[in-house]
Amino acid sequence: MEYLCGEQILNKFTGYDKIEEALNNRRFIVIKCRGFKFYVFKGLKKDYIVAPCRFCTCDDFVVNYLSRKRENPCYHVVGFKIAETVNKVVELEVDPKILAKIVEEVIYDGFSSTLRKLLKVHQ
Repeated sequence: MEYLCGEQILNKFTGYDKIEEALNNRRFIVIKCRGFKFYVFKGLKKDYIVAPCRFCTCDDFVVNYLSRKRENPCYHVVGFKIAETVNKVVELEVDPKILAKIVEEVIYDGFSSTLRKLLKVHQ
């Protein structure tokens, strides 16, 4: 599914207001743990687990792109590729217990307070 970040889609999303806002507010997060990378988009109200150029847990991706077969994926999926290109990804290194807590919060609560605390310290 690498085609989700193909040149045509990247061109459509480059300069997109939501991506620009997310880039400026450091919402594209890469959490590293023992050589593993875990991608989280930090939203205003909800956080999403993302596989860049492949998948996102947001409703827009699951409902509109996968179920309704909309032409373009959500901006979170494409945004990570753009963020990496312009060096606007926030990287955090955590231990496995912290990573597990962040994942649990995102999956069950839709929001990670642990991630936000780490980001405040990381600034």
